Amino acid sequence: MQFEYTIHAEDKLKLPEIVKLRINKAKIEQTIKAPATVDKSELPVIIAIRKLNKELSLCVAYKKVEKGIKVITFYPAERGRYESKILQKR
Repeated sequence: MQFEYTIHAEDKLKLPEIVKLRINKAKIEQTIKAPATVDKSELPVIIAIRKLNKELSLCVAYKKVEKGIKVITFYPAERGRYESKILQKR
């Protein structure tokens, strides 16, 4: 699977708070490959969510493209915040 990153996502990887949380491309790609929860309510954008640490989850917004996966953005979120919303929709 080939991963492509938007300029926004590439720039965000350099932010001090992201570096401090040790969020990198490997964690982003792992979240996409093996998410704990997936939100498809905004198709074609998919949001994959996976535990980052005790307090935070990593949310990754991406699209499937011809060559593989295009990472649009990512963000840390309080654990359970988005997961519970997705589970309520089901």
